[in-house]
Amino acid sequence: MVEALNSIWSNDLYQKLILTVLILLGQNILSRLMTFLTIQRISDDSPHIYTVRKAITYLISILAALLIFGVWIEGLGDLSVALGIMAAGIAFALQEVIGSFAGWLTIISGRPFSIGDRIETGNIRGDVVDVSILRTTLMEIGNWLQGDHNTGRIVTVSNALIFKEPLYNYSAYIRFIWDEISLPVTYESDWQKAITLMVTAVREHPQYQNLLPRAEEQRRLARRKLAVKITSLEPRVFVKLTDNWIEMGMVYPVDNDSRRAFRNEVNQRILLDFAKANIKIASQTIEIVRFPYKE
Repeated sequence: MVEALNSIWSNDLYQKLILTVLILLGQNILSRLMTFLTIQRISDDSPHIYTVRKAITYLISILAALLIFGVWIEGLGDLSVALGIMAAGIAFALQEVIGSFAGWLTIISGRPFSIGDRIETGNIRGDVVDVSILRTTLMEIGNWLQGDHNTGRIVTVSNALIFKEPLYNYSAYIRFIWDEISLPVTYESDWQKAITLMVTAVREHPQYQNLLPRAEEQRRLARRKLAVKITSLEPRVFVKLTDNWIEMGMVYPVDNDSRRAFRNEVNQRILLDFAKANIKIASQTIEIVRFPYKE
């Protein structure tokens, strides 16, 4: 038995394979152990648990890769040959992987988005829940649902998309967006009163009042990095005249993750206030001038 083991170990190929397996096993055990020991010292509700776990995994994986590389490469000549073959193979067969890895480097260095940001790229919208070396994972929003509602689906996209598709970030510097409510009001209604009621419905909403100081601070910080145009955070109503009604379009700021709920509550308040003020919502109508003549 001992002689058989010695014979296997004396074979250079078998020796490298055994060492590779041992390194991979050690990587798995060490990663689990380090993660367990480190996370035990962090509170369960701490936002740093995810970052610590990722950092440990990446560091140990890199260490294991270097050890395996050292096992299989011996001498400067072999190293040059191996690097040449590896570079040619990667350039030919792993173009998408290279693009994804380059995208990951761009993400962690340039930080176009981070965990928790709401983004849109390649016609996919969602909240970023994970960023790995090759792929970014999103919790999808929208699609068949309106108002940026969460669909419950997990979507993974290649990091290479950052070079191929536009990237829209809802919360990189300013964590609020502008939304609009458009209502048609009859010409017989008091349109000036309608403006006052619509603006009041937003101003008196607790969520809007809570947003104002945070939005001001976010814009102040954003101005240090970007040429952000400063506009009033007050809700504004724009009036447009049409053939059938007066179109009232109200623009207002809202938290990027509560647009639908906020609009729902404001709409309900507006409907109740319009009813009390006898302001009528217009609808498409057809006026018949005369009936066709029949012989």
